[in-house]
Amino acid sequence: MSDVVTDDELLYRFILRGLDKYYCIGEFGLELSSQAFTDRNQAPSVDRAKLCGYDPQCTQKNSDDGVVSLIAGEVRMINVSQNDQKGNPLFDYKIDVCPRPTDDKPSHAQIEPSPNYTNKTTFRKVAEKLAQLATERIKKEDWEIKPQELRI
Repeated sequence: MSDVVTDDELLYRFILRGLDKYYCIGEFGLELSSQAFTDRNQAPSVDRAKLCGYDPQCTQKNSDDGVVSLIAGEVRMINVSQNDQKGNPLFDYKIDVCPRPTDDKPSHAQIEPSPNYTNKTTFRKVAEKLAQLATERIKKEDWEIKPQELRI
């Protein structure tokens, strides 16, 4: 039986501490940068909250890091098109949250496209949309864990 990430699942993403690199405080409040979702394989890692006991600390790499959350169904609603050289849409990417458990991290999943991205620009657009989704959740629900420099 294959495992599936359901649309209502809560996902955790660690955010390295680093004001003005991964997030900034601008005129409209705190905003995450697309840098918070960069990944050399163009498939950002997340943790499935239910598989780590809804404990965002399981996602931190360092106790100074922050943790934000996303909803799998909202991630899947990201719409990004591949355009031709004249800017006409060729096709839309399907963005999915795929379980990718490892021996030491059974909660691990990745945000992946179908088909694979044809260029870095398209992935950057997805990273920007992920940052927007996470920023909206911070404004509504707050951080799961604030980075060290935002803790009071």
